Amino acid sequence: MQRLVEQPSDDGRLFEENAPVARVHYHLAVYQYFADTAGEAVPTHIEVEGQLTGLDDRDVSRLRGLNFDWTLQLADGRELDFDFVNADGGIHSTGRGLHRPSTE
Repeated sequence: MQRLVEQPSDDGRLFEENAPVARVHYHLAVYQYFADTAGEAVPTHIEVEGQLTGLDDRDVSRLRGLNFDWTLQLADGRELDFDFVNADGGIHSTGRGLHRPSTE
């Protein structure tokens, strides 16, 4: 079972392996997945999908074909590691879902 738990939308920054690439507008859908264990819904993992639109005349559709490790930094400081899923700026989370950056 899945549940939509959040729909953040704002302006953020796009990074490729820690290097800033562009400012973008994002609209995301955050889904919490649950497993039915002994009649109880237990949270298992989070997946995020959404849409990026480039700001400052940046065409994010041209980035899809580049095989990089992409990270979106949201306005609230959280980060999302993702892959592009279509040429229209559609994205899907990889790994951790939304997370706080490490303070290394």
